Amino acid sequence: MPKEVDSLQPHTMLDRFELIKVLGGGGFSVVYLAKDTKTNDEVVIKEFFPAKLAKRAENKHIIPKDDDKCAKLFNMGRKLFFQEASILANFNHPNIVNIVGFFSANGTIYTAMGYEKGDSLYQYIKKTKGKMPEDQLMKIFLPVLSSLREVHQLGLLHLDIKPGNIFIREDLQPILLDFGAAHKLVRLAEPRTFPVVSHGFSPPEQSLKTGNLGPWTDVYAIGATMRTCITGKPPPAAKDRRRDPEMMKPATEEFKDGYSEKLLKAIDWAMEMVPTKRPQTVDEFAAALRR
Repeated sequence: MPKEVDSLQPHTMLDRFELIKVLGGGGFSVVYLAKDTKTNDEVVIKEFFPAKLAKRAENKHIIPKDDDKCAKLFNMGRKLFFQEASILANFNHPNIVNIVGFFSANGTIYTAMGYEKGDSLYQYIKKTKGKMPEDQLMKIFLPVLSSLREVHQLGLLHLDIKPGNIFIREDLQPILLDFGAAHKLVRLAEPRTFPVVSHGFSPPEQSLKTGNLGPWTDVYAIGATMRTCITGKPPPAAKDRRRDPEMMKPATEEFKDGYSEKLLKAIDWAMEMVPTKRPQTVDEFAAALRR
């Protein structure tokens, strides 16, 4: 584990969970393996810790850095992190991450999730360098679409679907992760101060404060993720595609020797630059894949 990750020590107690070791650390959180002392099950604990905005004090508390802007953004992020846990707790779907608890401690928010053996789709693609067989693509993405249907039916969007946010169990069954960018659809009509964009996977409307977001936005990201499974690398960013429409060949042209026409047509449809030209629901896209 990189030394710069400022983490809690093993055997630290958080609520009913005893930390075992650090699993990872990124820009916004530290992830731990822990034991649920009530059930003895292994769980994953995610600690909200945005390194650019906050620091860990001697009493283990996460506190904003000495800057009013940092404090404002930290408090906003902590609220959104709590909302993410609240959103996920509403789901009971085999392909959506299972939240077993969430709580406040040390001045921040923690979520406890069921521990699964496997790897992220990002790591899977990195190892195989793409070229995922069509039957595996279907085995992974049809369940992902099923989980997204449930998300959308609650009036929510994911808005950050990419290989790093899909976990692959050992039996190839996927789990959709990281709803940190999820918003209620009723709020999306308001101007967004901080658009959440993952270059290569987010469609053009997502980078605009007044962009018209909807289920079709997540569909674009699914299409981009599927294309990445074939190529081994992310597609060009939407802003680059807008500048040079010819920079990305249609999947039906580039991969016709290894995949069925129906699959490639569905991917191209999902990645249309104009939102109204894409499948408007995940059901439309799933039907195109099955057709």
